[in-house]
Amino acid sequence: MIFTTAGRPTDALILEATRLSIQYNGTYIPRKKRSLQQFIDIYQAPVVVTGFDRLFLYTNNAEEPVFFHPNSAMFRCKSILNNCPDVFINASGLKEGMSLLDCTAGLGSDSIVASLVTGENGSVHALEGSKHAILLQEGLQTWESGNKHINAAMRRISVKHNRYEDVLPNLADQSVDVVYFDPMFEDTILESTGVNAIKQVALYDALTDEMIKEARRVARKRVILKDFWKSTRFERLGFQQLIRKTAKFHYGILESKE
Repeated sequence: MIFTTAGRPTDALILEATRLSIQYNGTYIPRKKRSLQQFIDIYQAPVVVTGFDRLFLYTNNAEEPVFFHPNSAMFRCKSILNNCPDVFINASGLKEGMSLLDCTAGLGSDSIVASLVTGENGSVHALEGSKHAILLQEGLQTWESGNKHINAAMRRISVKHNRYEDVLPNLADQSVDVVYFDPMFEDTILESTGVNAIKQVALYDALTDEMIKEARRVARKRVILKDFWKSTRFERLGFQQLIRKTAKFHYGILESKE
């Protein structure tokens, strides 16, 4: 992976791009007024750009860059802080002190909400197999929401650049309370800030019976699936689909074996 800076970098941007290249085993290359497409064409690799307020990931097949933004997590967290219910939290049954394994973290919206609810005594582990995991790792540690509780929730999340297929089989039985899957929808409905670009770098692997079996083994309480309301995965994988008549996506619940 190539690391560079915005077009007119400061010394601070250069230092940050250099630091990131070392931390993530990449290569720092000075921008020198070259276009990002030139970088991609020359080095044949994804390019992470250190901007003045965030990181951007550019790939050859993407129409626009990917960047971190908490998206819907912001207003959802504020609603929770005002004692309003959240559909994901209700479906998962998460409470203070519980643990979540988010197998398909994306840009981390649900992980942020979960971390807020589970609190300092709980834990949220987020897995992301796509190359944009670096944006999530860095964004959660640096984004300033303007709310100390939401900032703390983001900082508590542990992010790993791993595919869940490689992680779940190696976890102990009943090692987390809830295992969560939010795979790319069979019919996409993503529209929020920064998320449209993620469709071009996201993983589209099918969710298999084997992985659901592993998830059910690992989860103490339940396994949760988020999907398009017409998805065949709920029935095919044995989830109880929670019908919401006006919603484009539904949650499915699969209780762990006693």
